[in-house]
Amino acid sequence: MNNGYFFDDEEEGLAKETSHPNFVKGMTAEFYYDCLDDFAPFGNDDGADILYQLSDWYREKKLTRNVLKWVFERIDEAGCKYQSEGVSEVLTLETLNDIQQEDEYLIQIMDNSILAAAFGQIKITGKIDQKLLEKAKIAIKRQQLLNTNPSSDVGLEYANRLATMEKDLLNFQSI
Repeated sequence: MNNGYFFDDEEEGLAKETSHPNFVKGMTAEFYYDCLDDFAPFGNDDGADILYQLSDWYREKKLTRNVLKWVFERIDEAGCKYQSEGVSEVLTLETLNDIQQEDEYLIQIMDNSILAAAFGQIKITGKIDQKLLEKAKIAIKRQQLLNTNPSSDVGLEYANRLATMEKDLLNFQSI
């Protein structure tokens, strides 16, 4: 812990012991602490990078505002064709498919990063910026739309993770 913030350390890594009590209380599924689970907020490459960079940002800035701007800047550093902030509101399958035809990875990078930032902010600070929360809810809806085979084992697992994250964010919002 540092100034009321909770950061992972080399010894513990991603763990309940290195997470804010509000995160531990609200995010009870074990996948939140799995750094190898592609469907977990911090288990994919984008999410792990965002959590690490977000921790550094809080250590340096010691503030919670402008986190969404910071997230969009990190996403756009990937060099995708579209600016993430402009795409972050898109929830129509046809438009999403058009974007993916031109820029195959933007939507996944963006949604992974937004979700990692949202859950990461709760993990570190115990609270979430309202604008980031809204973007996280949209990212979950977008991934639910794009989960093309939800009846397969992998698709079902992803659908269940998304549903858990959505429920946990809604419950956390009401705390």
